[in-house]
Amino acid sequence: MEMDRDQIRELEEKKIDPFTLVYDILRNWWVILLGMIAAALLTYVVVNVRYQPEYSSSATFVVASKSDANASSNLSSANTMAKTFEKILQSNMMKKILCEKLDIEEVEGEINAQVMEGTNILVLTVTEDSPKEAIDMIRAIMDNYTSVSFYTVGNTVMDVLEEPKVPTSPDNPLDASGMMKKAALAGGILLALVFGLLSYMSDTIKQEDEIEKKLDARNLGSIGYETKYKTFKELAKHKKSPLLVNNPVAGFAFVESYKKLATKVEYRMARNRNRDNTQDKEKGQVLIVTSVSENEGKSTVAANLAISLAQQLKKVLLIDGDLRRPSQFLIFGKKLEDKNELGEFLKGTAELNGIIQRSDVEDLYLMLGRNCYSTSTELLQSDMMQRMLESCRKMMDYVIIDSPPAGLMGDSEILAGYSDAVLLVVKQNYMLSEDINDVLDGFRRHGAKVLGVLLNNVKSFSNSPVGDYYGRYGKYGKYSNYSKNRGNELR
Repeated sequence: MEMDRDQIRELEEKKIDPFTLVYDILRNWWVILLGMIAAALLTYVVVNVRYQPEYSSSATFVVASKSDANASSNLSSANTMAKTFEKILQSNMMKKILCEKLDIEEVEGEINAQVMEGTNILVLTVTEDSPKEAIDMIRAIMDNYTSVSFYTVGNTVMDVLEEPKVPTSPDNPLDASGMMKKAALAGGILLALVFGLLSYMSDTIKQEDEIEKKLDARNLGSIGYETKYKTFKELAKHKKSPLLVNNPVAGFAFVESYKKLATKVEYRMARNRNRDNTQDKEKGQVLIVTSVSENEGKSTVAANLAISLAQQLKKVLLIDGDLRRPSQFLIFGKKLEDKNELGEFLKGTAELNGIIQRSDVEDLYLMLGRNCYSTSTELLQSDMMQRMLESCRKMMDYVIIDSPPAGLMGDSEILAGYSDAVLLVVKQNYMLSEDINDVLDGFRRHGAKVLGVLLNNVKSFSNSPVGDYYGRYGKYGKYSNYSKNRGNELR
């Protein structure tokens, strides 16, 4: 099927991002390695199955003329003999004699006669599939060629200068090791090219300038990759530091990118309020931060956005709205009791004052959870949630809600109904544009306003090693086990 003009134009405009191209190849190193091993093993099998050794045995003759002993005559006789000897050997009479002597049906080996240049020395060579066949064939020829050649070579005589020997090694030794190495290298290169092509063709968001080209949403910028291991000690113990902008060892670019994001969020929230023709401050306060899938970093983005807004002298409340898999308590290092749980408040067993906690950041307040609630959808749909948010609007300048991934749960759409806008976090080179647009359309169908898209965890050759393999949809099943497990890892 031919591509239409729009598809052709899209391919022409598609840019190659060197980092994601190399990243996609290297993250599949194990597939490439297995492919190389498979290519090597397959080559070994094929080569050994198809390999047919060849053994050659040679006899050397001195050719001379009976009637004339001078050198030129001997050279002439040798050349004449060389031209006719192979015809003699290929004659039906010689083949018949050889078949009778060797008790074979036909002569399959290669027989060759050649004169050494500038001499009257003729070399007879027989090549067969085994050493025995080679030596038997050449001896049979030497024993019987005179009876066939008597009438064709006239007065030429051939004296044996060197007797044939049994060949001890094949003429074509099997270089299985070398061929396996070449096959492995070729297989590795081919697979690398395949993964490179798939990376180039994949419709993911690889660069910030692709957000508004591929997605039906505004570009809110990007957050560069920041290593989770801040010291060699943390790396040795495999202990990750929370990626927070108020961490003293946080990178300058990382911190500045969140300051810019906070400024954009303030501007866009205020602009949305003005578009609604209302001066009600409470109509531009609540923002949910979500993603299409898990492991896109939306919880870290929500935490850092809340910190950045608080650092701009705004009174901010950060709510962990992911009741099935909470993580903000880990990011901020908070130990919670049931009376401090958002889920317990929504169940009616805790007080509002008890679930709002102060953080170490001035003007930043937290509403967290640690337990996992399988009935999260029912809890979020309750009147308690709506009344709680209405109270928080009056107390805070901004309410940031860390929502579950929108592509997995309906909880994010419920929270979007309580909020003023939605910020969608998209991890670089992670989700397909089609899936991201489906989530954006889903929010809009439910009447939610999409503030924009933030490209997260952006890596380049200058700021990142090759990271972990992402599972796309492969890890979605984790959400089915929320009721059995507590959130125990940073995202």
